[in-house]
Amino acid sequence: MINLFSNKIKNYLFKKKLKFIDSDDPHIIFSDIWSGNSQNGELITNAKYPINEIQNIDNFDFLRDLKSCGILKTRSIARKIVNHWIDNNKNLFSKSFKPNLIAERITIMCMTYSWYAKSGDIKFQKKNLNSIYIQLELLDYLLKKNTNLYNFKTIKGLIIGNIFLFNDLNKINSFLNRLKTLSENFILKDGGHLSRCPMIQLDVLRDLLEIRSAIATNRKLNSPIIQTLVKVMGDYFKIFCVTKDSFCSFNSGSLIKKEKISETLKRLSGTKYNFSFVRHSGYISISSNNLNMILDAGNKDLFYNNKILNNKASLCAFELFYQKAKIITNVGSFYFKSNNNNDLRAISSTAAHSSLSIDDRNNLDLTGLRKINHLEVKKNEDENGYLVQVSHDAYKSLFGIGHKRRLFISKKTPYLIGEDEIFSIGNYGIKPKFATIRFHLHHEINPIKLHNQNLLLQNSTNKIIGKFFSSSDNIQIDNTIIYQNSERYVSKQIVNLVELKKIRELNKLIIKWSLKFEK
Repeated sequence: MINLFSNKIKNYLFKKKLKFIDSDDPHIIFSDIWSGNSQNGELITNAKYPINEIQNIDNFDFLRDLKSCGILKTRSIARKIVNHWIDNNKNLFSKSFKPNLIAERITIMCMTYSWYAKSGDIKFQKKNLNSIYIQLELLDYLLKKNTNLYNFKTIKGLIIGNIFLFNDLNKINSFLNRLKTLSENFILKDGGHLSRCPMIQLDVLRDLLEIRSAIATNRKLNSPIIQTLVKVMGDYFKIFCVTKDSFCSFNSGSLIKKEKISETLKRLSGTKYNFSFVRHSGYISISSNNLNMILDAGNKDLFYNNKILNNKASLCAFELFYQKAKIITNVGSFYFKSNNNNDLRAISSTAAHSSLSIDDRNNLDLTGLRKINHLEVKKNEDENGYLVQVSHDAYKSLFGIGHKRRLFISKKTPYLIGEDEIFSIGNYGIKPKFATIRFHLHHEINPIKLHNQNLLLQNSTNKIIGKFFSSSDNIQIDNTIIYQNSERYVSKQIVNLVELKKIRELNKLIIKWSLKFEK
């Protein structure tokens, strides 16, 4: 009750300082670069009570959803909803006015203004402009009060809102300088995000693309940092894209909607390289003969920068595509409830990735207590193909074991050759029992085991597209669960079990395996 009364006083005092806009037009009109969800737009349009069909009205995504329908009457529906929201959200210190929400709302209102507001009457236009102005001033106030709230999204809202309403070059340039500092702290030299999370990286890239679009409307604004960031982050983003609407499942990548992938790619220039190693983020991409592979080579300096479960224990995990269809995958991510730590740990584990684990322990300790001291990546390219080797000592303190994974992709045939070398480092820890090498299969791939232990890979049309070979004499086919675009699929995994009881006497073991496809 006290907080509610306090918010009302703050709300009154803040509004009293504001000077309301008397103009009928913004300073600059934008063209929106993003589309919405047309299915959501149709649900809203055809509903008896449209507001009831909007899942999160405060972020204003409904404007883009309605715009994507391409129907004339959706403009009037959009105006009614916006009008209703403004009338029912007078308290500027309520939950509807969190900084990120304000920033996204400002951005969408500015970007779609020419579509929904310009066709309304003057009174409605003034009401919208004043709403944007109030939110812009509030956002600026909140960020000055707490500088920790500065992020790419909030700065985007300040830049786009100021260009739209005032085009105050001094203010805009100060926000661009703030964005430059932010990028130096969070964007790695190869274009990846400090979190190593492709979903976070894509969100930032899309924010920057919106800023670039807004800046392009004014010739007096020149920001090389935006162009540089879009270029390097765009090249990084393309590493994880195999087709215009498919994305790798590393580190929450499976949560990215395919529509976002395709429309983002349309805004980027340049082509994807056949052989890329983004050293600072720790990923390798190889494309050859209809094969596309992405490998998590890791970066030990980044592994412990994040809170628990932000990283995944995916060191040496890989994903493989053949003719742009995914064959080998990782389990992916799902929007679990915040208190569901068991499921979060499960999808973060090494077992949830196409990698090697020892005695079902994670190669990356998600608590951060067990450190990786040695991590080395070697790569080579010649006329025959591409070779990558990742070596680490993640299991040294537990078992006195090291692991090397070597991968070779041929330039002549669609052929992936792999080797997992397990070697003894010394008498550390306890004696290991077994190593498990997992290959999680996409849910449309069915493995068929032959008498000689080799496997045929069959696609959803029952066509044999490839073969799996292994030197291991203990190959199993187990069930697994794959998450993609918030959907859950029952799938299969190929499991190679390797006994390690005599690893200290043998010094090392090498398990060879390969995936061969039709040319």
